[in-house]
Amino acid sequence: MKIHAASLAPKSWVLAVEGPIDVSNVSKLKDAFDALFAKGVYQIILDLEKVTFIASAGLGCLLTARDVVLKNAGDLVFAGTNSTVREVFDLLGITSLLRFARDLAEARAQLGK
Repeated sequence: MKIHAASLAPKSWVLAVEGPIDVSNVSKLKDAFDALFAKGVYQIILDLEKVTFIASAGLGCLLTARDVVLKNAGDLVFAGTNSTVREVFDLLGITSLLRFARDLAEARAQLGK
């Protein structure tokens, strides 16, 4: 898995994830979120367009990050979520807990950036 982080504004960032998210690499995703939280960043777009698979460990990490973001009056938008990954969210019944955008432009509009 590869993660690319890019600043949109001082307190708004994009995390673009590429490849599978599973128990072998979920700590890398957690570290990426923790690095943003350490900077006081709680306005985050998570670009999942190039994610090929997500395991339960990855979903747990995303839900934990969402909780941290919401507790700090932030926002987390999932952008470009492909059908394979979206189906996992749907099957687990967590789609209604998350915010989705078709692409980065729509996600930026949702964040007001």
